[in-house]
Amino acid sequence: MRKELRDQKRRRYLDSAITIVMRDGFDALTMGAIAREVHAAVGTIYGYFPSKGALVSELQVHAVETIVTAWREARTLWSEEFSRAGMSSDERLLAELLAYGEYFSGVRHAYPHEFRLQQMQLAERHDEFGEEELGLLVPAATELMGCSFDLVNDAVTAGVIRGSEDTFERSVCLALALNGISLIENVPFAADLVVPDRMSRALVRDLVISWGADAATVGRLLPIVGAVAASMPLDSMPTYFDHQARVAQQLGIDVTIGIRGDGDTIDLSEEPDRSPVGLDSLPAN
Repeated sequence: MRKELRDQKRRRYLDSAITIVMRDGFDALTMGAIAREVHAAVGTIYGYFPSKGALVSELQVHAVETIVTAWREARTLWSEEFSRAGMSSDERLLAELLAYGEYFSGVRHAYPHEFRLQQMQLAERHDEFGEEELGLLVPAATELMGCSFDLVNDAVTAGVIRGSEDTFERSVCLALALNGISLIENVPFAADLVVPDRMSRALVRDLVISWGADAATVGRLLPIVGAVAASMPLDSMPTYFDHQARVAQQLGIDVTIGIRGDGDTIDLSEEPDRSPVGLDSLPAN
Protein backbone atom coordinates (compact mmCIF):
# COMPACT_ATOMS: atom_id res chain seq x y z
CA MET A 1 0.00 0.00 0.00
CA ARG A 2 2.82 2.41 0.87
CA LYS A 3 4.60 1.73 -2.44
CA GLU A 4 1.34 2.20 -4.34
CA LEU A 5 0.74 5.53 -2.61
CA ARG A 6 4.29 6.66 -3.35
CA ASP A 7 3.93 5.67 -7.01
CA GLN A 8 0.68 7.67 -7.23
CA LYS A 9 2.36 10.74 -5.78
CA ARG A 10 5.32 10.34 -8.12
CA ARG A 11 2.96 10.16 -11.08
CA ARG A 12 1.08 13.22 -9.80
CA TYR A 13 4.31 15.22 -9.62
CA LEU A 14 5.27 14.09 -13.15
CA ASP A 15 1.84 15.09 -14.46
CA SER A 16 2.24 18.50 -12.83
CA ALA A 17 5.67 18.83 -14.41
CA ILE A 18 4.18 18.06 -17.83
CA THR A 19 1.51 20.72 -17.24
CA ILE A 20 4.16 23.32 -16.41
CA VAL A 21 6.31 22.43 -19.43
CA MET A 22 3.35 22.50 -21.81
CA ARG A 23 2.12 25.79 -20.42
CA ASP A 24 5.32 27.71 -19.69
CA GLY A 25 8.24 25.82 -21.28
CA PHE A 26 11.17 23.87 -19.85
CA ASP A 27 12.83 26.93 -18.31
CA ALA A 28 9.81 27.39 -16.01
CA LEU A 29 10.08 23.85 -14.69
CA THR A 30 11.55 23.99 -11.18
CA MET A 31 10.99 22.00 -8.03
CA GLY A 32 9.38 25.10 -6.54
CA ALA A 33 6.99 25.40 -9.47
CA ILE A 34 5.88 21.79 -9.04
CA ALA A 35 5.48 22.29 -5.29
CA ARG A 36 3.22 25.28 -5.90
CA GLU A 37 1.24 23.37 -8.51
CA VAL A 38 0.48 20.47 -6.16
CA HIS A 39 0.46 22.46 -2.91
CA ALA A 40 3.36 20.53 -1.39
CA ALA A 41 6.68 21.42 0.21
CA VAL A 42 9.69 21.73 -2.09
CA GLY A 43 11.52 19.19 0.04
CA THR A 44 8.78 16.66 -0.68
CA ILE A 45 9.42 16.93 -4.43
CA TYR A 46 13.14 16.40 -3.90
CA GLY A 47 12.25 13.22 -2.02
CA TYR A 48 11.06 11.80 -5.35
CA PHE A 49 13.44 13.51 -7.78
CA PRO A 50 16.94 14.44 -6.55
CA SER A 51 17.42 17.09 -9.26
CA LYS A 52 15.68 18.86 -12.12
CA GLY A 53 17.77 16.79 -14.50
CA ALA A 54 16.42 13.58 -12.98
CA LEU A 55 12.88 14.88 -13.35
CA VAL A 56 13.25 16.08 -16.94
CA SER A 57 15.04 12.90 -18.01
CA GLU A 58 12.20 10.78 -16.61
CA LEU A 59 9.64 12.91 -18.47
CA GLN A 60 11.60 12.51 -21.69
CA VAL A 61 12.07 8.76 -21.34
CA HIS A 62 8.34 8.33 -20.69
CA ALA A 63 7.48 10.41 -23.78
CA VAL A 64 9.87 8.50 -26.02
CA GLU A 65 8.71 5.09 -24.78
CA THR A 66 5.10 6.03 -25.48
CA ILE A 67 5.87 7.28 -28.99
CA VAL A 68 8.05 4.29 -29.87
CA THR A 69 5.46 1.79 -28.61
CA ALA A 70 2.80 3.53 -30.72
CA TRP A 71 4.98 3.23 -33.84
CA ARG A 72 5.80 -0.43 -33.34
CA GLU A 73 2.15 -1.28 -32.93
CA ALA A 74 1.14 0.82 -35.94
CA ARG A 75 3.85 -0.72 -38.13
CA THR A 76 2.75 -4.25 -37.22
CA LEU A 77 -0.96 -3.66 -37.76
CA TRP A 78 -0.55 -1.57 -40.91
CA SER A 79 1.89 -4.08 -42.40
CA GLU A 80 -0.68 -6.83 -41.93
CA GLU A 81 -3.17 -4.75 -43.91
CA PHE A 82 -0.59 -4.11 -46.64
CA SER A 83 -0.20 -7.86 -47.00
CA ARG A 84 -3.97 -8.31 -47.19
CA ALA A 85 -4.02 -5.67 -49.94
CA GLY A 86 -1.85 -8.02 -52.02
CA MET A 87 1.53 -6.30 -51.68
CA SER A 88 4.70 -8.28 -52.24
CA SER A 89 7.32 -8.31 -49.47
CA ASP A 90 9.33 -5.57 -51.21
CA GLU A 91 6.26 -3.43 -51.73
CA ARG A 92 5.32 -3.89 -48.10
CA LEU A 93 8.72 -2.61 -46.98
CA LEU A 94 8.32 0.42 -49.20
CA ALA A 95 4.79 0.97 -47.91
CA GLU A 96 6.02 0.81 -44.30
CA LEU A 97 8.60 3.48 -45.11
CA LEU A 98 5.92 5.67 -46.70
CA ALA A 99 3.67 5.04 -43.70
CA TYR A 100 6.19 6.70 -41.40
CA GLY A 101 4.86 10.06 -42.57
CA GLU A 102 1.32 8.96 -41.71
CA TYR A 103 2.53 7.86 -38.29
CA PHE A 104 4.17 11.21 -37.60
CA SER A 105 0.94 12.98 -38.47
CA GLY A 106 -1.08 10.65 -36.27
CA VAL A 107 1.19 10.65 -33.22
CA ARG A 108 1.01 14.44 -32.95
CA HIS A 109 -2.75 14.20 -32.46
CA ALA A 110 -3.01 10.96 -30.47
CA TYR A 111 -0.17 11.75 -28.03
CA PRO A 112 0.17 15.55 -28.10
CA HIS A 113 1.96 15.96 -24.76
CA GLU A 114 4.48 13.20 -25.38
CA PHE A 115 5.13 14.45 -28.90
CA ARG A 116 5.70 18.03 -27.75
CA LEU A 117 7.99 16.88 -24.95
CA GLN A 118 10.30 15.11 -27.36
CA GLN A 119 10.20 18.15 -29.66
CA MET A 120 11.13 20.50 -26.84
CA GLN A 121 13.95 18.19 -25.88
CA LEU A 122 15.32 18.44 -29.42
CA ALA A 123 14.84 22.20 -29.63
CA GLU A 124 16.31 23.25 -26.28
CA ARG A 125 19.70 22.55 -24.76
CA HIS A 126 19.70 21.16 -21.23
CA ASP A 127 22.92 21.42 -19.25
CA GLU A 128 21.39 20.02 -16.07
CA PHE A 129 21.80 16.39 -17.14
CA GLY A 130 24.45 14.39 -15.29
CA GLU A 131 25.87 11.01 -16.20
CA GLU A 132 23.01 9.17 -14.51
CA GLU A 133 20.35 11.12 -16.40
CA LEU A 134 22.22 10.72 -19.69
CA GLY A 135 22.39 7.01 -18.96
CA LEU A 136 18.59 6.98 -19.16
CA LEU A 137 18.18 9.42 -22.04
CA VAL A 138 20.73 8.08 -24.51
CA PRO A 139 19.16 4.59 -24.80
CA ALA A 140 15.70 6.18 -25.17
CA ALA A 141 16.90 8.56 -27.89
CA THR A 142 18.67 5.69 -29.65
CA GLU A 143 15.46 3.66 -29.57
CA LEU A 144 13.52 6.58 -31.06
CA MET A 145 15.99 7.05 -33.91
CA GLY A 146 16.01 3.29 -34.34
CA CYS A 147 12.43 3.41 -35.62
CA SER A 148 13.38 5.32 -38.76
CA PHE A 149 16.74 3.52 -39.03
CA ASP A 150 15.08 0.10 -39.12
CA LEU A 151 12.76 1.25 -41.91
CA VAL A 152 15.56 2.66 -44.06
CA ASN A 153 17.92 -0.23 -43.38
CA ASP A 154 15.26 -2.86 -44.17
CA ALA A 155 14.48 -1.11 -47.45
CA VAL A 156 18.19 -0.91 -48.38
CA THR A 157 18.77 -4.56 -47.50
CA ALA A 158 15.85 -5.64 -49.69
CA GLY A 159 17.02 -3.44 -52.57
CA VAL A 160 13.85 -1.34 -52.47
CA ILE A 161 16.01 1.80 -52.27
CA ARG A 162 19.66 2.26 -53.20
CA GLY A 163 22.28 0.98 -50.81
CA SER A 164 24.34 3.61 -49.06
CA GLU A 165 26.92 3.99 -46.34
CA ASP A 166 24.89 6.83 -44.84
CA THR A 167 21.84 4.79 -43.82
CA PHE A 168 21.98 6.28 -40.33
CA GLU A 169 22.15 9.83 -41.72
CA ARG A 170 19.17 9.10 -43.95
CA SER A 171 17.13 7.86 -41.00
CA VAL A 172 18.06 10.89 -38.87
CA CYS A 173 17.20 13.20 -41.78
CA LEU A 174 13.80 11.52 -42.12
CA ALA A 175 12.92 11.78 -38.43
CA LEU A 176 14.19 15.32 -37.88
CA ALA A 177 12.66 16.67 -41.09
CA LEU A 178 9.24 15.33 -40.07
CA ASN A 179 9.71 16.89 -36.64
CA GLY A 180 10.58 20.18 -38.31
CA ILE A 181 7.45 20.17 -40.45
CA SER A 182 5.26 19.72 -37.39
CA LEU A 183 6.73 22.90 -35.87
CA ILE A 184 4.91 24.93 -38.53
CA GLU A 185 1.82 24.65 -36.34
CA ASN A 186 3.52 27.02 -33.89
CA VAL A 187 3.59 29.81 -36.50
CA PRO A 188 0.03 31.25 -36.71
CA PHE A 189 0.13 32.77 -40.19
CA ALA A 190 1.99 29.78 -41.68
CA ALA A 191 -0.50 27.32 -40.19
CA ASP A 192 -3.20 29.00 -42.28
CA LEU A 193 -1.18 28.60 -45.48
CA VAL A 194 0.17 25.05 -45.30
CA VAL A 195 -1.08 21.65 -44.15
CA PRO A 196 1.58 19.83 -42.08
CA ASP A 197 0.05 16.38 -42.66
CA ARG A 198 0.18 16.83 -46.43
CA MET A 199 3.73 18.18 -46.23
CA SER A 200 4.80 15.15 -44.18
CA ARG A 201 3.47 12.76 -46.82
CA ALA A 202 5.14 14.74 -49.61
CA LEU A 203 8.44 14.84 -47.75
CA VAL A 204 8.58 11.06 -47.23
CA ARG A 205 7.50 10.45 -50.83
CA ASP A 206 10.18 12.73 -52.26
CA LEU A 207 12.93 11.39 -49.99
CA VAL A 208 12.10 7.77 -50.81
CA ILE A 209 12.13 8.47 -54.54
CA SER A 210 15.42 10.40 -54.22
CA TRP A 211 16.87 7.32 -52.49
CA GLY A 212 16.10 5.24 -55.56
CA ALA A 213 12.58 3.88 -55.08
CA ASP A 214 10.57 3.45 -58.27
CA ALA A 215 8.37 6.56 -58.63
CA ALA A 216 5.51 4.67 -60.30
CA THR A 217 5.43 2.08 -57.51
CA VAL A 218 5.50 4.81 -54.88
CA GLY A 219 2.60 6.55 -56.62
CA ARG A 220 0.59 3.33 -56.69
CA LEU A 221 1.25 2.48 -53.04
CA LEU A 222 0.58 5.92 -51.56
CA PRO A 223 -3.25 5.78 -51.72
CA ILE A 224 -3.21 2.30 -50.14
CA VAL A 225 -0.94 3.49 -47.34
CA GLY A 226 -3.18 6.50 -46.78
CA ALA A 227 -6.34 4.40 -46.71
CA VAL A 228 -4.90 1.89 -44.24
CA ALA A 229 -3.65 4.64 -41.93
CA ALA A 230 -7.01 6.41 -42.11
CA SER A 231 -8.96 3.23 -41.35
CA MET A 232 -6.64 2.28 -38.47
CA PRO A 233 -5.55 5.57 -36.81
CA LEU A 234 -3.29 5.53 -33.77
CA ASP A 235 -6.16 6.49 -31.46
CA SER A 236 -8.02 3.29 -32.40
CA MET A 237 -5.21 0.95 -31.32
CA PRO A 238 -4.85 -0.97 -28.04
CA THR A 239 -1.78 1.02 -26.94
CA TYR A 240 -3.74 4.28 -27.14
CA PHE A 241 -6.64 2.89 -25.13
CA ASP A 242 -4.25 1.52 -22.48
CA HIS A 243 -2.52 4.90 -22.33
CA GLN A 244 -5.78 6.81 -21.95
CA ALA A 245 -7.00 4.41 -19.25
CA ARG A 246 -3.84 5.06 -17.22
CA VAL A 247 -4.24 8.82 -17.65
CA ALA A 248 -7.89 8.61 -16.60
CA GLN A 249 -6.99 6.65 -13.47
CA GLN A 250 -4.28 9.13 -12.54
CA LEU A 251 -6.75 11.99 -12.90
CA GLY A 252 -9.45 10.18 -10.93
CA ILE A 253 -11.75 9.86 -13.95
CA ASP A 254 -14.02 6.86 -14.50
CA VAL A 255 -11.70 4.36 -16.23
CA THR A 256 -14.31 3.62 -18.91
CA ILE A 257 -14.08 7.23 -20.11
CA GLY A 258 -11.08 9.06 -21.50
CA ILE A 259 -10.29 12.02 -23.68
CA ARG A 260 -8.96 11.73 -27.19
CA GLY A 261 -5.97 13.79 -28.24
CA ASP A 262 -8.36 15.96 -30.26
CA GLY A 263 -10.63 16.51 -27.23
CA ASP A 264 -13.42 14.09 -28.08
CA THR A 265 -14.74 11.78 -25.35
CA ILE A 266 -14.20 8.05 -25.92
CA ASP A 267 -15.41 4.92 -24.15
CA LEU A 268 -12.35 2.97 -23.02
CA SER A 269 -14.38 -0.10 -22.13
CA GLU A 270 -15.14 -0.86 -25.78
CA GLU A 271 -12.73 -2.68 -28.07
CA PRO A 272 -12.15 -0.39 -31.07
CA ASP A 273 -13.21 -1.49 -34.53
CA ARG A 274 -9.97 -1.87 -36.48
CA SER A 275 -11.39 -3.41 -39.65
CA PRO A 276 -9.94 -1.83 -42.82
CA VAL A 277 -12.21 0.31 -44.94
CA GLY A 278 -12.08 1.40 -48.53
CA LEU A 279 -9.29 -0.92 -49.71
CA ASP A 280 -11.44 -2.67 -52.31
CA SER A 281 -11.65 0.52 -54.34
CA LEU A 282 -7.90 1.04 -54.52
CA PRO A 283 -5.66 0.02 -57.41
CA ALA A 284 -4.79 -3.68 -57.45
CA ASN A 285 -1.26 -4.96 -57.97
